[in-house]
Amino acid sequence: MAEMELEGFDELLARFDDMSKNVANKITKNVLEAGAEPILEDVKETTKFRDMSGDLREGLKIGKIKTKNGGKYIEIGIEKGDLSKIFYGKFIEWGTSQQAERPFLQPALEKNKSKIKEIMLDELRKGLGL
Repeated sequence: MAEMELEGFDELLARFDDMSKNVANKITKNVLEAGAEPILEDVKETTKFRDMSGDLREGLKIGKIKTKNGGKYIEIGIEKGDLSKIFYGKFIEWGTSQQAERPFLQPALEKNKSKIKEIMLDELRKGLGL
């Protein structure tokens, strides 16, 4: 049996592994952000709340990608722990002991589910070069 040793091959494989992880992370980021856009557009146009100052609509953003239980996700709008100048948006969305909820984020997700799936699949295909 012939044996052959390739110098630097392990390093090359490690670099390739790092590159593939970077490419996968970039594709994931693009897919999640593209899927979030219809929700953000919808909540910025909603009539479920009045926004006299315009601060809430302007402050609603697509967040950073997060990981939970091995899966990646992206937050849109407002977080429960938000203490920024648009903190009151969480009271509209989830209500308080004194105020009934008037959700605008969850309905935007539900309304756009099929559109989101299409956009995310298209973005994934584009990222994979299909």
